[in-house]
Amino acid sequence: MAKAKRQHTFPCGHRGRGQVCHRCQQEAQAQAQAQQEAAERQQQRQTWQAQFEQDAIDLRGLPSHVVEKARSILRDLDQGQHFTALKGKRMMFDRSVIRIPVGHRYRLLCREQEGHLLPWRVMTHEDYNAYASNKRPVG
Repeated sequence: MAKAKRQHTFPCGHRGRGQVCHRCQQEAQAQAQAQQEAAERQQQRQTWQAQFEQDAIDLRGLPSHVVEKARSILRDLDQGQHFTALKGKRMMFDRSVIRIPVGHRYRLLCREQEGHLLPWRVMTHEDYNAYASNKRPVG
């Protein structure tokens, strides 16, 4: 006849038959993994914030997909691509201002000075509409 296995109480207060408390071991492992993931998220957040310092214009406060699209447009403009290839158009009331769509709800405004495009600002379509109809000045 087989010997009866006995449960004993671990120092943590749990009961079991093994040499270590597997419940506490799993909790410690899950906590370590959560700390590692939090550290990775913090590192990604710092990297994301550091990229804003390298941008030609302020892109803070915009959704991440808009920031990525704006950066790609700015990169294309820096590489010499013409604004019409990026669906850009000149404003009717000020021909030195060029608007380039950044997704469905945002516009990138650039000023043309001495034949060069200088990025000016990314704004929502609502702000852009007010600017385009000369209702609000943009500084």
